[in-house]
Amino acid sequence: MQETILILDFGSQYTQLIARRVRELNVFCDIHPYNNFPKDLSGLKGVILSGSPFSVRDQNAPFPDLAGIKGKLPVLGVCYGAQYLVHSSGGEVAPSKIREYGRANLGFIDQRCRLLRGMSTGTQVWMSHADTILKAPASFKITGSTSDVEYAAFKIEGEETYGIQFHPEVYHTPEGLHLLKNFVVNICGCKQDWTPELFVESTVKELKAKLGNDKVVLGLSGGVDSSVTAMLLNRAIGKNL
Repeated sequence: MQETILILDFGSQYTQLIARRVRELNVFCDIHPYNNFPKDLSGLKGVILSGSPFSVRDQNAPFPDLAGIKGKLPVLGVCYGAQYLVHSSGGEVAPSKIREYGRANLGFIDQRCRLLRGMSTGTQVWMSHADTILKAPASFKITGSTSDVEYAAFKIEGEETYGIQFHPEVYHTPEGLHLLKNFVVNICGCKQDWTPELFVESTVKELKAKLGNDKVVLGLSGGVDSSVTAMLLNRAIGKNL
């Protein structure tokens, strides 16, 4: 079974970029809406909670049911994802006095934390949030801080659940890929054996098994999604496309 990192999408503009970074580590990942993800969690090695344009204080904010995930699989909350972990556990998330947007530096890093291990003290990170974490339950241990953000990174004691209020997936966090590797490889235990070539091979095999001798009509727009779909189907069923 393919090792998979599940990304729960809360509507962030950066969600696809998180997926790209994970795949650059030769680890397969799948993006699902926060309220419509697979019930069968077999094969999942870990879960990443994306950022969001919402505030956790909004009445219609995304509130997923993580009962089958949190405490059972490694979880990394990014920005909104981190604030959701705090808010849903009884902590306090409030509007920042000044919108925290732009470059910041991690002046404190707990090197005992597996998520941040090997990162440089003072390393630059990219902030993009209007809310901030003011208070978290006692089990939420601060593992990274900037001069303005105390809860820049945290870990929940007794489980492999982590949160960061910065974005590791963007260019302006130079050691972000190192952090993501710590999560997907060192914490989740992924083997880094997935490649795009392997994806094509396995997808064509699955399509052949599923479609058999069926004929398929494809609407081809010329965009990336339908063009890739056409290529995969053509390899799988040839003239039946």
